[in-house]
Amino acid sequence: MQSQFIRIKDLAINKFKDLQDRPGVYIVFWIKNGNPVVIGRICGEDRKGVLYIGSSRNLREELRKLWESVETIVERKKCKRKSYYHTLGPSLIYTGLFQRVKSEDLWVYVKEFATKEEAEAQERRALLEYTRTFGEPPPLNLQVGREYFLILCLGKVGKSKLAQELDPDLKSALGLLN
Repeated sequence: MQSQFIRIKDLAINKFKDLQDRPGVYIVFWIKNGNPVVIGRICGEDRKGVLYIGSSRNLREELRKLWESVETIVERKKCKRKSYYHTLGPSLIYTGLFQRVKSEDLWVYVKEFATKEEAEAQERRALLEYTRTFGEPPPLNLQVGREYFLILCLGKVGKSKLAQELDPDLKSALGLLN
């Protein structure tokens, strides 16, 4: 499966032609002047600058929506929209990061998977392992509540949708290698 690391603004400039209409996981990073922004977390520092972990059945469309949300909030500084294309927009407003993050500072790591179910399972595993490492989910994954992790950790008997192992490429991108 294909994976890549690219600035979100560059994807938008190229009209997202570099992405396939395939399922996958994406990780949004805050990288300023070529260096990841260190983010203080409950259990240490995230030296990779991870802001958000997500998955989609169609990476091209999802990242287009993400860009439209970022462009509305970060580029135009408009905060009174009733609905957003992606949850990243309201999360930028809620945390106040829309005043600090520039669109050119947002990078994304994209990893394609064969099915949306596999992508979703890898997203859940990535969120769980990130949270176990840093004591909380990435700062813009505000929709992830305690109940989500309770379900992931305990699993529903015979119905767990958690991947057994986190994909090594995702683990490396998140900086979770031992």
